[in-house]
Amino acid sequence: MSMFKQACRIHLEHCIVRYLMSNSKGRMDGAEKATRHIELCSFYVAAVRGADPDRVRNKYEADYQAVHTKTQELTDHLDSIGFPLDCRPDYEELVPLFFERFHALALEALNVPVEADVAVS
Repeated sequence: MSMFKQACRIHLEHCIVRYLMSNSKGRMDGAEKATRHIELCSFYVAAVRGADPDRVRNKYEADYQAVHTKTQELTDHLDSIGFPLDCRPDYEELVPLFFERFHALALEALNVPVEADVAVS
């Protein structure tokens, strides 16, 4: 695993857990789901473009929209990683699966090779 990927995994773990929780049965929270998805997308654009995550949408809106749209392949289909719709999720199992897929989709949207360490542009 590249150092970049490892740093992303460590930094985003809490956000991913909260995102998955906001989708789970009995804990559905559309506002948190949206907030966490925005946070995840902004992080990747900021990490790749060398920007402040809070200002990504001012300077890199097209990149943000590309990441947001591409990662909906996962966020709109959580069952693709085995996310249960009718019982409590196993977060220890699902967080790494979510991260791997989200990471790959986000980097694909930004035209960055998945296993490359990212140089700030």
